[in-house]
Amino acid sequence: QKKNVQNTMLKNLLDACGAAIGFYSVGYAFAYGGSEDCFKTGCEKTFIGLSNFFLSGVVNHIFWLFQFAFAATSATIVAGTLAERCQMRAYMCYSFALTGFVYPVVVH
Repeated sequence: QKKNVQNTMLKNLLDACGAAIGFYSVGYAFAYGGSEDCFKTGCEKTFIGLSNFFLSGVVNHIFWLFQFAFAATSATIVAGTLAERCQMRAYMCYSFALTGFVYPVVVH
């Protein structure tokens, strides 16, 4: 139906916006930030990245944009199945959580 198509298109647009905020603020840092914790006595591999939050210290922004496309795509896959089945606010929280934490941890 026409309203389902419009709803799905809006969710895809909001996915891109939510994914951009999530991946920009913490997602990229969790995925590609420093992966060794040398503050202790020895260097240990960490669960998530520890640096580059809000792209601080990142020189290659093209790589960020390329990886953002994959993060946003992972969030938009669910948009079609949730057409009119959840509130927009809840969907935005899902999009932010997926691109800000779930996807980056898997990538790391």
